Amino acid sequence: MDLLNENQYKESSAPKGKKIVLLLLILSIIFTILIIGLIIYISTNRVPEEKLFINGEQKEITQDLFVNDQLGNQYIELKNLVELLGYEFENGEYQKDEVDTSKFYVKNQNLITGFEVGSNRIYKYEEGTNLDYQYYTLNCNIITNENNRIYIGLGDLTKALNCSYSINENKENRIESMEYLATTYQEKLNESGYVVASDQNNQKSFAYGRIIASRDGVWNILNENLEDIGLKYSSIYFDEQNESYIVSNTSGKYGIIAIDGAIKETLKYEDLTILNYENMLYKVKNNNKYGIMKSNGKSLTKLTDIEYDDIGYSENLSNKILYTLIIPELEKNMSKTIVVKKDNKYGLVYLATGDTYLPCDYLDKIYSISDLGETKYMVEIGTRKMELLNYLIERGTYVVDLNQ
Repeated sequence: MDLLNENQYKESSAPKGKKIVLLLLILSIIFTILIIGLIIYISTNRVPEEKLFINGEQKEITQDLFVNDQLGNQYIELKNLVELLGYEFENGEYQKDEVDTSKFYVKNQNLITGFEVGSNRIYKYEEGTNLDYQYYTLNCNIITNENNRIYIGLGDLTKALNCSYSINENKENRIESMEYLATTYQEKLNESGYVVASDQNNQKSFAYGRIIASRDGVWNILNENLEDIGLKYSSIYFDEQNESYIVSNTSGKYGIIAIDGAIKETLKYEDLTILNYENMLYKVKNNNKYGIMKSNGKSLTKLTDIEYDDIGYSENLSNKILYTLIIPELEKNMSKTIVVKKDNKYGLVYLATGDTYLPCDYLDKIYSISDLGETKYMVEIGTRKMELLNYLIERGTYVVDLNQ
């Protein structure tokens, strides 16, 4: 007989204990799910750490290497980057002696790029050529911080230094130089027999998604997928300023094609080269005579007939003679002119119209010299040498520019 109802209590307490265990189990499962969910949320929404790869090699990110402006544009400290790329960083303006702390330039072998703090305008120059400066506009101004460190927008690296720049969702900033890209593309093209252009000017084309390469002595333009674009040519020269190419065919005729391979100027000249970027002048040749063409953005228009023995006067550094193409306005009534040569004599034509200013009749030479930092324009007739302006006055045919 169970006078104290002990069995009753035992039977009722057992289910209660099971419920507690079950409740604890459910709570632990819910807690585990919450923890897993929190981990997934944190992992999914975690801001990746900034990384920098230069030519495929990860580099340490030093303090203030990257900065942002109020508009969200990201910049990189330029001098540090230049050193990582193996280029030279120089203060001041290229080929000028005066000290200007707001100006500086980057030198990559023969390629010069000049910058100015607070400006988005840069210039480029190629040593070893007679070409003038090329000017480009960046998206962002060059800026400095409180420590006078100089910064350039990451999105401007392609145009400024002709390097490749990309960033992925993991914040991996990848910067690749022309030299590195040339090696990379060559490795991919080895089996196809292509040889990537080795000269710096044509390697600048990499920054625009184009690869200039040759196979069996024939040149072609490839896209980033290594696919042929357009026809094949005997020679190709990249004109970065106009994002086009000066090309020649197997018949020895020169013309211009656009970056997509479309023909901009028919291949009809014996030779075609860039004379001057500022005024977009081209030197063309047919029947062993030269003329001057001017770009209107889409094609070339005639500035002079193709009738001259040469255009411009070649430099002779041993005699301190500079390459001379354009004569500036020496007096108010004299517009800019271009040096031309015909029948072994030199003369001048108007830069604006191509009309004759000074016939090619007497002068054996027209050139410029640098004298104590000042440029002087000289002429020679036989053994006689004098300044150009004095000659014009003495000649008595000082021509007034009616276009003024």
